[in-house]
Amino acid sequence: MDADVPPQAPLRGRRRFLLGLVTGAVVMALAGLGASTFVKSPQQAAAEAAAPPASLITATVERRVLREDVVLRGTVEPDRALEVTPVLGSGRSVISRRVVKAGGRVGAGSVLAEISGRPVIALTGRVPPYRDVHAGMTGSDVRQLQAALRELGYPISDRAGVFGASTGRAIRRMYQSRDYEPPLEEVPAAPDPAPSAGVGAPAATPAKRVYLPMSEVYFVRTLPARVAAVKAGLGAEVAGPILTLSVGGLVVRGTLPPADRELVDPGMSVEIFDETSGKKAPGRVTTIGELRQGAGSETGHPITISATGTLPASFTGQEVRLTVTSATTGEEVLVVPVSAIFSAADGATQVLRVRDDRREPVTVRTGASAGGFVEVDGAGLAEGDQAVVGGRTGGARPDGTG
Repeated sequence: MDADVPPQAPLRGRRRFLLGLVTGAVVMALAGLGASTFVKSPQQAAAEAAAPPASLITATVERRVLREDVVLRGTVEPDRALEVTPVLGSGRSVISRRVVKAGGRVGAGSVLAEISGRPVIALTGRVPPYRDVHAGMTGSDVRQLQAALRELGYPISDRAGVFGASTGRAIRRMYQSRDYEPPLEEVPAAPDPAPSAGVGAPAATPAKRVYLPMSEVYFVRTLPARVAAVKAGLGAEVAGPILTLSVGGLVVRGTLPPADRELVDPGMSVEIFDETSGKKAPGRVTTIGELRQGAGSETGHPITISATGTLPASFTGQEVRLTVTSATTGEEVLVVPVSAIFSAADGATQVLRVRDDRREPVTVRTGASAGGFVEVDGAGLAEGDQAVVGGRTGGARPDGTG
């Protein structure tokens, strides 16, 4: 044996053995701890699989005005369309000046058109002109003319239905105030009882007096009216209607679905909304017709809406949205969602109120309903209370009835 090599110490080997033993024990302990996280008892597994406890969904009792609305579409049209076809005079009849345009207002005394240099004047009346009216004539047409002239502010002292001097003066003023020469005709010469003494004396200038050609007036039953369309432009030869007048104002016509018929009645308020311009106008249901069969949405009841005021001229021909208020409480009432109402075992109508985590059934009387809410009246129920409308989980109803 070599004397220079020291002998191995017996304690070093023992330390190595103990260190390995401790390390192995720690590793086994950690492995056991990790495995224990994946092992669950049957009781723990069942508890984790069970549904969580049910929680309540509540809504606030509030005050509001309840409204039930019916929405439909309609088209803005004249209440009554009148095709203006003037009586033509002799000679060629051509539109010689543009006077009115679509959407323009036509009142009593307005010039509807100028044909071959002569006006066609709108007057109020029911009977169309059927003859030229001359001084000395009598009849219902003369009476109608006199009434129309008085409407324009011209005084007439002639007997009703008799074309006298004051009627002639009124006609003259009507033309002159519109910058037209009044129509004149020669007065028939009275027979000369004796031959003229002067040979070669100049002939007297024939006297002239005013009259009214039937081609230069157009009687409209209701004025003012509005020009719905111009059918004959400048230079066009007149061979038929030259204008379409909307008489009696603009109305909206649409179709009410059969399912909504019981909700809507004449007289109900309507909001008329033009989606193109963003303008709104109030109106009322005027008429509802009998059910008409058609294709798809065309089946329904014809409905007419009249504006409370005057519809803007820009609405003419537009499709608009109509919102009919079919029912309203008129004032704020106490309401809850419909889902908050339930029937108790004794048949009473109740709301389940929640206060301090306690559920208290409150018996109520219900009233109007609209938009998912119902009017309620119950002792102790007040604005701001919380009413149960459902639960997030669980199969039982909030009132425990299942």
